[in-house]
Amino acid sequence: MARVINVLSHKGGCGKSETVLNCAYGLAQKGRRVLVIDCDPQSNVTSILLSEAPLKEGETSQFLEEYNKRIESKDRLSAAVEALKTYVELHQTKFDIHHVLEQKCDASQAIQETRYENIDVIPSGTELSMTDYQLKNLALEPYRALRMALAKVQDQYDVILIDNQPFKNALTFNTIASCTHEDDLVIIPMKINRGGLEGTYETIATTMEWLRAEPLPLDFKILATMVNRNKIDQSWIEALKKAFGERMFDSCIRYQAKPVEEASMKKKILLETSKKGVAEDYQNLVNELDALC
Repeated sequence: MARVINVLSHKGGCGKSETVLNCAYGLAQKGRRVLVIDCDPQSNVTSILLSEAPLKEGETSQFLEEYNKRIESKDRLSAAVEALKTYVELHQTKFDIHHVLEQKCDASQAIQETRYENIDVIPSGTELSMTDYQLKNLALEPYRALRMALAKVQDQYDVILIDNQPFKNALTFNTIASCTHEDDLVIIPMKINRGGLEGTYETIATTMEWLRAEPLPLDFKILATMVNRNKIDQSWIEALKKAFGERMFDSCIRYQAKPVEEASMKKKILLETSKKGVAEDYQNLVNELDALC
């Protein structure tokens, strides 16, 4: 049975996707079978793991062919929009996480192999932004759709890693409710600033809110990210470790933008391209998680 690790924060820009990608890569390098679930409509994790195919010569003719089919019976704008829609749909993934959550397909149908050994993904897409509304209209178990879907594939993996959007909604409760076993974990990435502290508090409060509604054996751990080498950041980390104890990771992810941005521009994972600096911090985190798995 796979261990579910849910990377969640109600604060954007704290390194959720970067944490998911590097943990997935690092654990896969250790031989763990990893399934990544992208629950963020921005699809940053999906774009790295599946490496969007570049546009090819001749594809414009495909678009214009669809446009020409419509221009005689429709006004110019309608014809152009419909042609673009047809082109986009032809090149989209058949199933993604919104189909799974809305019970339009099984999780196994949405799983895709990635270019990385031992890593599969259930991708995200733009329609996921409407799934919060759709879930609330489900007559049965609107907050347990992901849990029920994962139950059919959990025995195929060692670890399931979930990326999230920074909002509290039905998607958030679905990812928390998927952590049903004692070893399951919510990781809360936290940047050391006022917004980061507020986001961490809100995320813990949301998790505990769900646990009051449905007691689950999951736990949470705070991960300090984008840490600056100054007295304020260090004093906050020491204070939080004193207060939260084992619910703080020993690993801290330093602020080092250049290697992270360079890897992203190349559509690669940081640990794939570097072993020093901030990459070393992520490797330490992977080692901590591997010891817990």
